[in-house]
Amino acid sequence: MKQQDDETLRTLNELKSAIRTVVHDVSNPLGVLRMSAYYLQNGAPDKEKETHYFGVMGESIEKIAAGLALLRDLSDEPRGGSPPRPGAGDQS
Repeated sequence: MKQQDDETLRTLNELKSAIRTVVHDVSNPLGVLRMSAYYLQNGAPDKEKETHYFGVMGESIEKIAAGLALLRDLSDEPRGGSPPRPGAGDQS
């Protein structure tokens, strides 16, 4: 019973760590999206800056999608298995 409790606690701690990582990895691109939207709305950027901001926004959306995919993978993990390592498969 003690060994099972220890393993459950370890798994819970790994999940918490992975969730914190995903929250961080999603929060940063959200901030970039907010900033880019602000500059596009208020800065009357030239075409070059507009293209840059839209590119940055696209990259941020991809990072958010990757974070959500990690959360999906964590929720699909069968009982008794180890959750994916935070940052596993991260290409940034």
